[in-house]
Amino acid sequence: MLHPEVVAILRDLNPWWADPTDVRPAPPAYRRTVVREMAKRLAGRGSLVEVLRGPRQVGKTTGIRQVVQDLLRSGTPPAEILFVRFDLEVLREVPGGLLALARWFSDEVRGRPLGTGGAPYLFLDEIHKVRRWDEQVKHLVDSFPLRLLLTGSSSVLVARGGRESLAGRVFSTEMPTFGFREVVEAWSPGLADALPPPLRFGEAFEPGVLLGTTEAIEGLNPGRRAALAKALDRYFLRGGYPRLHSGEVDDDRWADYLVQTVFENVLGSDIPDLFPVQDPGLLRHVYLSVARRTGTEISQPSLVEEATAAGYSTSQPTVGRYLHYLSDALLTREFRRHPLARRRSARVPVKICLSDLGVRNAVFRGAPSLRDGDPSALGPLVETLVPSVLRDAHLQVHFWKDHEVKGNRRSPVREVDFVAERIDGETLPVEVKFRRRIDPGEDGRGLRLYMERFRPPLGVMVTRDLHRWDAEPGILHVPLGTFLLAFQGTGRA
Repeated sequence: MLHPEVVAILRDLNPWWADPTDVRPAPPAYRRTVVREMAKRLAGRGSLVEVLRGPRQVGKTTGIRQVVQDLLRSGTPPAEILFVRFDLEVLREVPGGLLALARWFSDEVRGRPLGTGGAPYLFLDEIHKVRRWDEQVKHLVDSFPLRLLLTGSSSVLVARGGRESLAGRVFSTEMPTFGFREVVEAWSPGLADALPPPLRFGEAFEPGVLLGTTEAIEGLNPGRRAALAKALDRYFLRGGYPRLHSGEVDDDRWADYLVQTVFENVLGSDIPDLFPVQDPGLLRHVYLSVARRTGTEISQPSLVEEATAAGYSTSQPTVGRYLHYLSDALLTREFRRHPLARRRSARVPVKICLSDLGVRNAVFRGAPSLRDGDPSALGPLVETLVPSVLRDAHLQVHFWKDHEVKGNRRSPVREVDFVAERIDGETLPVEVKFRRRIDPGEDGRGLRLYMERFRPPLGVMVTRDLHRWDAEPGILHVPLGTFLLAFQGTGRA
């Protein structure tokens, strides 16, 4: 038997056991694409374990409550749904762990053993906080028909457990911070109603599809376009953490909220709890160095030099591990050169972007104006925003850089900011040129050279204001806001 306090907490977390209409706190009506797709898979006939990975405060727990609410509305018996939050220490310390909780649920709530009747739903939030959680989940999956959803603030532990104990049984999805279109849909639905249906990024590979969507957005009336431009300015500054748009955080506290969420909670607690971080100060320093240079190529030796100059005694392997921790905690994204080399070298720079531009702006207390700022300062920041939509199932993203004359190291170096690559090897290059005037000859050299060499279906240039389709050589110029609005928010599976 469980302790009465544990039982009371479980009943508080699962109020639908007493009232089938009670899901609290009541989740918002807006469903992110990643939540809708996850709910659809859970309701299907498959037996894969759903793993939802994402940083703190992006809406993972809210997503669970939305799935529960939809299940209840569709007729799922309340006694077939168990929700447990393992950020509560009292639940982490239950004798017998997850298995004891599951047995109590089957005996006291379902009224019949697991394995009888239909497959119940188990939603296990922050599962990575439970010691040896993967062994317990494996036992449940091996023994009973279940529909399992696991979430974790850190991707690494959940992913590692899935690889080591649940190989072949896990469908893992990332939940990043909100994209620009999601922010508009969730908190400005009147504006979103006028937008054309969003695309998955994989659909942009089909010539004409992206052009049709961007033309529809550009064709909106001036009033709506002005309102969307104002919304983009706010998103550019604050990023996509939902509480900064829902009204839960006061307007004058948004920067403090982000600094506390990332520096105190993730860098100060989550990552050191999961990894052997000998020097938390160095971890913060590496993150700050990346934030300062977000959207640019960064080499590990340069980060070592900066850390040494700041008084930290470190080495390249240590900095490399810390970069790995930041990436696996979904605080940063790394992009390697295309085509990928056979062997990786820590000395070769990679392009690194913060996963959310708002954190950079919170740390440095502001950002240049998206309308009037210096293009040289805006460029890397816009390049940090653009990857927010470069996500889809089975999609890799790189950057490209090579000499104009292949093999001639004396010829000029040309580059493309991002190259999205499908599993079949087809690519779509995306270049960022955020300035008032675009020089077709000079500004498009790298993009045109890439297209001549690799023959993608089209190329995309993200601009400040220009929207134009150049049929020859097949380059679509798209303003930043229109580009971000063209795509739905989706987790990378």
